[in-house]
Amino acid sequence: MAAARPAPASPPQASAASPAPPAAGVIQSPENLVQDVDEHLRIADEHYVKAIAGLEQVVKSGEGTLDPALAATLQKNLGVIDQAITESRQAIKAQPNNQLAQTSLFEAFRQKVALLEDTVALINVMRKGDQAGAAKILGGLSKS
Repeated sequence: MAAARPAPASPPQASAASPAPPAAGVIQSPENLVQDVDEHLRIADEHYVKAIAGLEQVVKSGEGTLDPALAATLQKNLGVIDQAITESRQAIKAQPNNQLAQTSLFEAFRQKVALLEDTVALINVMRKGDQAGAAKILGGLSKS
C-alpha cells in the first residue's frame, strides 16, 4: 500500500500591501503603471513612518542625556524637516504624479531618519561619557 502523500502547498497569495508584478513581457497600461507607482510610494511612506516612530521613541527616552540647548536645536531641525514632509505630502495630494514632490518627500524622510539615527548615537555616547565620540557625532551633524 502506498503511503499518503501530503497535498502540494498552494502558491502564496498576493497580499493587498504588495501588488503582484506583471507577467514577463506584459505591457501595463499607463493607468496601471500609475497605480503601481502609487502603491509602491504608499508602502515606502509607511515604512519610513514606522522607522521614524521607532527612532523618535528611542530619542524621547534618552533626551535627558543631551544638553538642553542641543536638544532644542535638534527639535528645531526636526520641525523644519517635518514642515518639508508636510509640504511635500500636500503637493503630492494636489498633483499625485509630481516627481519633484515625491523626490522631495523621500529626501525629507531620509534626512529625518539620518538626524534621528545621529541623535540616538549621540545619546548613546553621552551615556557612556565618551566626549570624543560625542564631538565626532556633533561634527558630522554640523556638516549635514
